[in-house]
Amino acid sequence: MIGCIRTAHPALVAAWLTAPHLRGRALILGGYAQERGAVSAVSNEARAQGVAIGMGLTQAQQFAPEGIFQPVDEEATARVRQSLLSTLHRLTPDVAAGDDPGCAFLRLDRLTLRWPDRSRLLAEIACAVEGALSVSPAIGVAGSMFVSKVAADVARPGSPLIVEPANSAAFLGRRSIDILPLDDDLREYLELLGLRTIGGLQAISRPAFRRQFGIKALDVYDLAFGIDHRDWRPFKPPVRIQAAEPLDPPIDNTEALQFIARALAERISTSLLTYGLGTRALRITLSQETAKPVVIEVRFAYPVTTASELFDGIRPRLLRASISAPLERISLRAGRLEPGYVRQPGLLIRRDGFTESIADAVARLQEEYGASLVQRAEVHPDAAPLPDHRILWKPA
Repeated sequence: MIGCIRTAHPALVAAWLTAPHLRGRALILGGYAQERGAVSAVSNEARAQGVAIGMGLTQAQQFAPEGIFQPVDEEATARVRQSLLSTLHRLTPDVAAGDDPGCAFLRLDRLTLRWPDRSRLLAEIACAVEGALSVSPAIGVAGSMFVSKVAADVARPGSPLIVEPANSAAFLGRRSIDILPLDDDLREYLELLGLRTIGGLQAISRPAFRRQFGIKALDVYDLAFGIDHRDWRPFKPPVRIQAAEPLDPPIDNTEALQFIARALAERISTSLLTYGLGTRALRITLSQETAKPVVIEVRFAYPVTTASELFDGIRPRLLRASISAPLERISLRAGRLEPGYVRQPGLLIRRDGFTESIADAVARLQEEYGASLVQRAEVHPDAAPLPDHRILWKPA
């Protein structure tokens, strides 16, 4: 079985994560109302007022005069998209990206070994996605990608829709032919024949359909019965991200070295943000002109994404590095990559706007301000009713 995980358009999710007060508002993305352009993404509140994707921004303002118009943050949108895929990849490597930016597919076969109860499995998937993106996904489960996507389009968040393979044709039969990938000529021809539902198309035999529309249209005919011939395109997150800079002429100046290291940290950060990932480990390699390379390992207690945090970990180690000859190359490699968005308890937010778990937040605060900043209280109810007696503070 294949599951389709559908969220709101990643551009909307990115906007909500950046400005939570926009949730529940008529949000229209694609540009400002006075600009020329088309709507790229629209919230349900704006859609209820008649705004649709592809509509001109000026026309959209006429439908939703109180709507909020914003341009799409392409970088944040890509980050959300990658974060969805990376989060699902942590559950199973059988993940594929859908053509729709808000969709992802995953094969459930391996996961059923860990979660034999399908309802618990789907709840776990929904919880992981909600923890990563702060949105509840709609989930459809079926025997093919196409049917699972249609099921996800129909399903509501929190109520997965499961279509058994034997019921695929019946499930699709009452749907409009508009959900099929029809070209204009085929769509017009089917409408001339009075075929407006997939059930009507299913009533035609396969040989008759082939004679009428040609062999290239058979893929559409098979989709009407839930048979999807598309290749599975697995998502493969990067194992590591690296950047390097050759130094010509070689340098032996500490300030110049830090300047170059900061620039490389910014390049690493840009790649991490694009993929929606954070790193817990950095390797710095300083290639010397007449000596062995100097390798420096940096570990982080939580997934780091911003250039400033990366450089904060690099800088003190560069100052302590034993460099005996001019440097001819410096390289940075980020490993131990993890999704940048993780569960947010509503207490702490990192400097880059990413949410984090309590454990990661505690680790970050301790690393920045010292281990004594965050402590754990152990209560002794039988002790004397004095704070010093009843509460024992221990390092968190």
